[in-house]
Amino acid sequence: MPGSNYDRDLSVKEGFVLSKFLVKWEMILVYILVLLNLILAVFRSDLFFQKGTIQSIINAGLDVSPLVLGMVFILLLGDIDVSVASQMILGGMVTGLLMDKGVPWVIAVICGILICMVCGAFNGFCVAFIKMPAVITTISTSMLYRGIVEIILGENSLKNFPKWYNKIGWFNVGPIPLSMILFLIMGVIFCFILHRTPFGRKVYIVGNNPTCANYSGISVFKIKMEVFILMGFMAGIGSIFFIGRMGGGVSSSMGTGYEMTAIACAVLGGISTNGGKGKMYGPIIATFIMAFLTYTLGLLGVDPNSKKIFTGVILIITILISTINKQMIKDIKLRTLYHSNKNIEALNDRTNEQIKDLKKQIAACRKSGKSQEISKLQGQIASLKKECDAESAKLWEEQKADEARAKARYSAK
Repeated sequence: MPGSNYDRDLSVKEGFVLSKFLVKWEMILVYILVLLNLILAVFRSDLFFQKGTIQSIINAGLDVSPLVLGMVFILLLGDIDVSVASQMILGGMVTGLLMDKGVPWVIAVICGILICMVCGAFNGFCVAFIKMPAVITTISTSMLYRGIVEIILGENSLKNFPKWYNKIGWFNVGPIPLSMILFLIMGVIFCFILHRTPFGRKVYIVGNNPTCANYSGISVFKIKMEVFILMGFMAGIGSIFFIGRMGGGVSSSMGTGYEMTAIACAVLGGISTNGGKGKMYGPIIATFIMAFLTYTLGLLGVDPNSKKIFTGVILIITILISTINKQMIKDIKLRTLYHSNKNIEALNDRTNEQIKDLKKQIAACRKSGKSQEISKLQGQIASLKKECDAESAKLWEEQKADEARAKARYSAK
């Protein structure tokens, strides 16, 4: 009954723990971003402290930012979309062609975004309804959308775009790049959508277990369609950022590899490629890291192909980090330290727990000044370790003997 003594707050309340906060993946990304700035400041101080350098780095790296925000939702579903760069160029082409025909820029821009959303809807239909693998679907549609652009434009380029495109690409509001302001606003909106709305929670549920989501009354088809359409919408927004950064022009060969950069930023930000795991904050920070990393490598004389190799290595490392979990570490420990013998593992785990309790007692004794009790407890710890080592060695000898007998029986046959 409301207001009665039986009312209880069953929510789990965990206070802020500084030690845990400082080792979160998002904080590690902040450390990496600071480190990149320090490297740039030390090795190219003449450029780093020059007026406009930081703004140029940010402006040059944020043209991919809308794709990153959309890609987070795609990866959280456990899917992937490698057609986003082709969608982005297709949407830009539609806008440019309509502008050449004298269509008002508002309608031209909306049509460019809408065509990207249609492309996203087609991807979503193939993945969610026809059940085609997302990677095969989007590889195919990437070639389809890029092929359409190449057929229509050929070697030509479009340069008739709204003047404000260039402002998004390179204009600064005081010392802050306009592209950064817009990206952070979009980031806040996407953080709210993902972490504070039922739609965001459903994306996590579908990414974790689509079958369970279906039985829970969640339409997996609807969620996937909405996410792929959202990705298309962000590809349309991305075309504005991209064309603005390119100085107000677009051609069929532009934007190649942007889908990989978007995926790299999302994965570096902690989004699991298996779906259902990750937060929006990480990819936002990772987008800035990729911008500074690309610029820093360029200033250090690294050629464009080597930059791609470096990006690929980072992507592999971050995927490996995301797949390492407690169970994997436990399995490695079982094989390397305990010879794959679960009895030895259980014995050592039990002994470690006992030693842990004894160390807590020692800490309490130190506070109360009981020195004699400390010596006694330390003796118990030494005795436990000795007994554990002796018993572990005995179990290991028994295992080797069993293996030798099994090998002898097999040889006799």
